[in-house]
Amino acid sequence: LKHHSSPSLLRFTFVNSSSSPPMSSQDIENLISLVEPVAFFWLFIYLLLQLLVGLLWRMFGLRKEPKGNEQKKKPTKTLRTTFLVGLASYYFGPLYSNQGLFDLIKGTDPKLDNILSSSPTMLRGPSPPWFLQNRHMQFAPWMLQNEFHRGSIPFERHELNVSGCIDKGIEGCQYDESMIDTISLDVFPPFDPTSEFSADFNSSSPILLIAPGLRCHSQDMPGSMLIRLLWSQGFRTIAVNRRAHTPGRPLKAPRWNVFGDVDDLEQIYWHVKNSLAGPNTPLFLHGISSGCAVVVRALSLWDKRKETHPELPSPSFVGSSVLTPGYDTSKVLTLERFKFPYNGLMTLMVKNHFVLQHEELLRSMDSKAVDDSLKAATLQDFLDAAAPFAGYKNATAYYEGENPVNDMHRITTPIFVINSVDDPCCAISNLYEKSPYPQHDGKTFAEIVKTAKRGIIAVTKTGSHCPFLDGTFLPITKDPLFQGYMINSWADSATVEYYQNVLSVYGEERVGL
Repeated sequence: LKHHSSPSLLRFTFVNSSSSPPMSSQDIENLISLVEPVAFFWLFIYLLLQLLVGLLWRMFGLRKEPKGNEQKKKPTKTLRTTFLVGLASYYFGPLYSNQGLFDLIKGTDPKLDNILSSSPTMLRGPSPPWFLQNRHMQFAPWMLQNEFHRGSIPFERHELNVSGCIDKGIEGCQYDESMIDTISLDVFPPFDPTSEFSADFNSSSPILLIAPGLRCHSQDMPGSMLIRLLWSQGFRTIAVNRRAHTPGRPLKAPRWNVFGDVDDLEQIYWHVKNSLAGPNTPLFLHGISSGCAVVVRALSLWDKRKETHPELPSPSFVGSSVLTPGYDTSKVLTLERFKFPYNGLMTLMVKNHFVLQHEELLRSMDSKAVDDSLKAATLQDFLDAAAPFAGYKNATAYYEGENPVNDMHRITTPIFVINSVDDPCCAISNLYEKSPYPQHDGKTFAEIVKTAKRGIIAVTKTGSHCPFLDGTFLPITKDPLFQGYMINSWADSATVEYYQNVLSVYGEERVGL
């Protein structure tokens, strides 16, 4: 950031600034290999100190006292424990810091500086407690809270029939009735003005379409903290439960895509714009984990259409954001990039979720594809085998039609991307490797965003895959919806901050496009 014109940004420095050449993939992978053992080491030291303190109590501090004094002794023990553990945390915690940003990349539009200068949360990066900096440890409190929150948001459900081509590899193909299915849109707060949650909303309130993660849905995208934060800032959210993602609803047509279907998303957009939103309602598009792919692919195709065929109607958004994308989907789910043990666990889960629960219907279309999907050893193998159910004859045709990086350089919609160096499910080398596709002229995906117009990528030192826990002592914050407490996620806070700023900077020129 040293070349930014805004004086308020001069004090921020990063390991790898966007003005310097990106680090090699090998350098970054080496960094990850150093981060994890050190974090585990300090966790081990913490547990060892707990054990040592316990032994010291037994040796020197637990002489038998008269029963009358027994209750008086207990607070002393508690204070002693708190003091010793706090002292250890104070001295040992700062010795290894895994906080803040690793890299910040921005596009060429000068207006991005206005967004950055108003985004202190984005620029500082996450600061998890030292005992939760490890990428595996971050999952524990985050997933536990997601279970507690499941089913707690009173969504208003809307249903929409969507269709598609039998063979999407054929240019100009027509939608076929055999591909019609019903997807659900869960809205919060409801459009019903009598709802207690809709008191401060109207038809012009900003609307955010959300594409949830793998096997996820509105009540666990994963998590629902983002929806709560957006509600508190006047944003209405619509969680898109894509095909095979609405709980308890079997497929009607043998069509699903692990990452989501762009044609379905366009039909959803026009339904929301024409039937639910007001004429000047600002619209936003958000992707989480596997839901990032359909968001990036859709924006690249629609923005390209605006440029090459301006006479045709194209979906348009004020801004967009994607959390932990994997970039090139032709290799993102290999075991080297989507790490052990998560690859094996998720492979078993997607086989059940997408294939076994709909096996009879899918076999009626392509029994061999079902067999190949069930034989898959990794998530990448599964994605390759399932290409026919996404509308393509084989994996090669699927990646030609669906890979989000194919036309990512054509995106002109403002977009905020969040990645973490320590992500075990989307290796950070995905971002910094050179694109093998000729349209990218040998650039890395990071360089493509840097030379494009309105993209921002924040790469954090820690955050794992989605949690991005934030809080010096405990990653806890107030729940604005039900007045309790919830996990504090830097990614959620930075995203809400971004949407507010992008609406302020770009809203006037992009609302109503």
